[in-house]
Amino acid sequence: MPDLEKLIRLSKERQYDVYTRFDWPERVAEDRLWCDESLLTTYGTDLHGTLSEQQLIALSKWEAINFYSLNVHGIKDALEFVCRKMYARRYADYTEYMHIFLAEENAHMWFFARFCQDYGGKIYKTLAYKEDQAGTPPLLDDLYMFSSTLIFEEFVDYYNRKVGENASVPDIVREINLQHHLDESRHVKFGRDIIKDVLTSIRDEAEDWPETQSRIDATIRRIFLHFVGLMYNPHAYADAGVHLSPDAPSAAQTRNYLRNAPQRRPHHEQWFKRTARYFESIGAISDSNFL
Repeated sequence: MPDLEKLIRLSKERQYDVYTRFDWPERVAEDRLWCDESLLTTYGTDLHGTLSEQQLIALSKWEAINFYSLNVHGIKDALEFVCRKMYARRYADYTEYMHIFLAEENAHMWFFARFCQDYGGKIYKTLAYKEDQAGTPPLLDDLYMFSSTLIFEEFVDYYNRKVGENASVPDIVREINLQHHLDESRHVKFGRDIIKDVLTSIRDEAEDWPETQSRIDATIRRIFLHFVGLMYNPHAYADAGVHLSPDAPSAAQTRNYLRNAPQRRPHHEQWFKRTARYFESIGAISDSNFL
């Protein structure tokens, strides 16, 4: 598997000591945005135009804490899953890279958690995606978990890449996003390859492929929409002091308005379209125009 051998070689060449990689300031400046303005979940809506500069900065801070918290929880789930699968016979060719994956993801979890705790004072809780596993064949369950991990990685990498290239954000914000993007490019390649491998096996072994394909299609779409929903954290709106209106101060109302605002759909497509098209290209979903 030459592609996998290349990933292993690149990972070894580009390894670093996570505990000395970053200069951690005592505090992060709150006189500027912590991300591109277009990454804010209010962007494009009527609410966005009503926010003051200070509110936008506060929202960028707390949405950064939300994204890094999502990373912490998402990585924990991925680590647990990979630890269960790495010595399974069918994944023997991937075992060495899985060891590297675990080490790199553990490092990512450490620096995202430290950022949240040092500069936000907390890690937001989140809702994990749970699929009813009753009656689900083990290999199909593996496909869903590998798919969930890949969708999550490409979801957060869209944010990481843009912020990692933004010279105007605080240094520590730019650096952790840049480093995560550099590492995730290898993880995305690994994820796409193993998903294609697993899907091919499922297709070859299926007694009724059209029925199985329909089930896979519906499940993977649900996974995408789950992660779209996680962009909108009511606790981030509450901490940032961002409300739909003085008459509707509920953070949950703000979240529901933004999540369902028609103006937000093009932004969902920007974040997720590339990944959805990949799943469409390998036959895992029938149409990528559902975001």
